[in-house]
Amino acid sequence: MAKSIQTLVYEELRKNILSLHLKPGQAMSTQEIATKLNVSRTPVREAFLKLQEQGLVEMIPQKETTVSKINLKRANQEKFLRESLELGIVRKFMEHGTSEIKEQTIFNMMANITKQRNCVKEQDFVSFLNADDTFHSLLFAAVEETMSWDIIKQQCGHYDRMRILFVQDEEAAKSSIEQHENIVRLLEKDDQKNAIDAMLHHIRRPEFDDSRITNEYPDYFQQDDADKKEFRLGTL
Repeated sequence: MAKSIQTLVYEELRKNILSLHLKPGQAMSTQEIATKLNVSRTPVREAFLKLQEQGLVEMIPQKETTVSKINLKRANQEKFLRESLELGIVRKFMEHGTSEIKEQTIFNMMANITKQRNCVKEQDFVSFLNADDTFHSLLFAAVEETMSWDIIKQQCGHYDRMRILFVQDEEAAKSSIEQHENIVRLLEKDDQKNAIDAMLHHIRRPEFDDSRITNEYPDYFQQDDADKKEFRLGTL
């Protein structure tokens, strides 16, 4: 079934917000976007409303619409959501996945890691994060829990924008790939405990210091010192 114009506009705007092509705090004109996308203003307004529900857009009636700045409290809650679901999926994959499903999923994950490496070589970090997301989604698909993955992607826009800021560092991307490889090795060995521990470490990423990016990109964040103290980065 073909996607509606409203869905296409929404997906295009969301992609540009999450990739930081549309920057936090940037004003958006309904008419300008409608003209660029060659659509009427109605699907643009509808897309704005949906993005507002996800915390990615702020709409002030009769005034302006802007890309929401990154809220660190929300990013921390989104990280917790992802952590809870990711660990549950590893457990379900190990306990209930058939041998055939496990073998095919591990093969697909290794192929995906090759794609991640190529993205890093080309310094294409947006595509790297897309490949990274695909890597994680493979486990959800393997145990038929795609709705849980959809929830993660719909609700984690602040957290995902933190990820794109962190991964501008090539070493951070390479570290993520190494952790992905370790997770796959443990899945292949059927080592449930260590696979869960490896995923937890990967999600929490204690080596990252959020103060670096909040200092480097202060205009991208809601200015609340209490929020800054609470955030700890999760998965790449």
